[in-house]
Amino acid sequence: MRKILLILVICLACVSCAKVENYSTPFDTGGKVYKLALLPWQTTTMDFDLKYRWRMVQSLRSACKQAGAFELKWSAYPVNGGDVEILENIKKPSLWERRKYGNQYPVVAEVQAVLSGLDADLALLYDLSADNAVGSRDDMDSYRADYVRLFLVDVKTGKVVVEFDRTEFTNSGADYTIKQVALRAFNKWLTQ
Repeated sequence: MRKILLILVICLACVSCAKVENYSTPFDTGGKVYKLALLPWQTTTMDFDLKYRWRMVQSLRSACKQAGAFELKWSAYPVNGGDVEILENIKKPSLWERRKYGNQYPVVAEVQAVLSGLDADLALLYDLSADNAVGSRDDMDSYRADYVRLFLVDVKTGKVVVEFDRTEFTNSGADYTIKQVALRAFNKWLTQ
C-alpha cells in the first residue's frame, strides 16, 4: 500500500511540475519598457488600505524591478520612492462590476476612459480578500482563505490577463504572492 501511495505522490508531483509556467527574469523585451497604472483595488475589508496599502505597492514595485520591462508610472495610491504620479478623482465603483458567481471584474471601457489622457500601456487592478481566516486561532496558521486576483488590462486593445492565487495577509504571506502573481501576469501578457 505504501509503494502505491508513494508512486501516486511522485506521479502527481511530476504532473504538477510540468504545468508550472517557466520564465526567467528580467524579461527579454528588446529594451522596451511598458508603463503601468495601478488603479483602485476591490477589497473585502474596510480597513485594507490602512493595513496593507504599503505592502501591496512595495510588492508590485519589487515585481516591476525584477521583471525589468515594466515601470509603475501612475497609481491611485501613494507610493514610497520612485517617480510615480498619483491618479486622483477616479470613481472606484464605476471601474468594477459583479459577474458570474458574484465575483468582481474590471469594466474595461471605464479603465480605458480613465487612462485615456495618459501614455499608459497597461492597467493593474486587484480583487482582494483579506483577513478571512476561519475557525480557531490554531487553524488560521495552516488555512489560506485570503486571495489575490490580478487583472492586467491592455489599455490599447482591451485584452485582460487574469492571475489568481490564495494567500494569507495576516501572516505576511501576501508579499510574496502579490509579487509572483504580477510576474506571472506580465509573462502571460508578453507571450500572448
